[in-house]
Amino acid sequence: MTALRQWFRSLPARHGRRTLIALALIAALGLVCRAVAVVHPVADPADDSHAYYALSKALYEEGSYGGPEFHSEATSDWSPGAPWLYAGLFVVTGGPREGSIRILEALMGVGTILIVFFLGWRLGGRWPALLGAVGVAIYPPFIHSVGEVMSEPPAMLSLPAAILAFLWAWDGKNPWRWLVPGFLFGATAMFRPEYTLVAGAFVVFAAVRWAWRREWAFGATAIGLMLVALLLPIIPWTIRNIVVLDRLVPISTGGGKALYVGTFYPADGEYQRVKAILYERETDESLPPNSQALNEVDPTPLFNHVWKSRYPELERDSALGKIGKENFSKYFGEDPLGYLGMTARKIGRMWSSGVGEFMATAPGRVIQIALVLLGIAGLVLLGFARRWWETLCLAAPIVLVTVVGAITLAAPRRNEILMTLIFPLAGLALSSAAAALSSPGRKWSH
Repeated sequence: MTALRQWFRSLPARHGRRTLIALALIAALGLVCRAVAVVHPVADPADDSHAYYALSKALYEEGSYGGPEFHSEATSDWSPGAPWLYAGLFVVTGGPREGSIRILEALMGVGTILIVFFLGWRLGGRWPALLGAVGVAIYPPFIHSVGEVMSEPPAMLSLPAAILAFLWAWDGKNPWRWLVPGFLFGATAMFRPEYTLVAGAFVVFAAVRWAWRREWAFGATAIGLMLVALLLPIIPWTIRNIVVLDRLVPISTGGGKALYVGTFYPADGEYQRVKAILYERETDESLPPNSQALNEVDPTPLFNHVWKSRYPELERDSALGKIGKENFSKYFGEDPLGYLGMTARKIGRMWSSGVGEFMATAPGRVIQIALVLLGIAGLVLLGFARRWWETLCLAAPIVLVTVVGAITLAAPRRNEILMTLIFPLAGLALSSAAAALSSPGRKWSH
């Protein structure tokens, strides 16, 4: 606690009072924007929003992961981190209310603003930090997600915090520091299972760098502590899955479904179009993708029909994953260029838009694409400055999750957590461009 108080008291000296006042105003702006979403939630929330609330409510009221609203085969399709967090909130607040979750999401959004500020400061000082914080404060998809019950808001806080903690641990000589990034990466994986791959990559990065420096004893201790902390939030749920599902499932079983959707070439690997096709096959009735009527359709029976009609002897997720692999073999074999085109379009959809009505408009798409391009420019600047460690730490999650999306499901929501890394990088690019224009010949530096 003494170290924390000293750190807090040193903030004005390290960042400047004016900068901290500006940060406080940005955080207040972000809170106001999110408060509007709390009071006026999304009128037609996504299927996942209904699922996460139902799972959280079942954990609170019944102590089970999924109640009567769920088909037993499907409950483990959803990652458990957010339902457990929100069920804990229900215990604290005395009952299951969606409004309580939205308030927590709003507060986590303010925390994300602060974390992105410190990450931006690490990359380039005052202006990348403030510009990144402003972006997080007013970015429409971040505000939109507060109006739903989703797993992204806590992951938007934990991912940049994990990377910042990883860099902080590397700067010090205390191996106990490595507990912090380890736990944060483990928590992020519990919120969004695709980040298990990211967590593993950071363990490898640290191990390789310690080996390169030949600091074997200290490196082994640090890596061991990081691994223990990383597995701490995951192992209990893995044991639960072994008992309940009677097979090894580290976090969730949604990978098979995602692979099935992502390889469904007739629907261009897009979830809404897959859902519309499956609904038409089941009912002989056509509903437009993204329509209100289709959104009201429960998708679980549609995917269950695919499972039971093809491989009823397998577990649901295993069956859907097997069909997904068959889809890839079939469609890539028949039309490799067309399939590669679909993959490129999936990546394009993932990064060229975001959740919410505004991001589906032409101005929204222009803003989104501009932000992504600025983020790439920020990564290039870090590389030119030979700051390879920071470049690797920010590029790795972006690249790895994009690859996962290219192979499986690449919905625009997939980019939402990664945008917490794009914003400080975009701030770095903008501030560096402004500095170069105002002082010709000036070199960018930290």
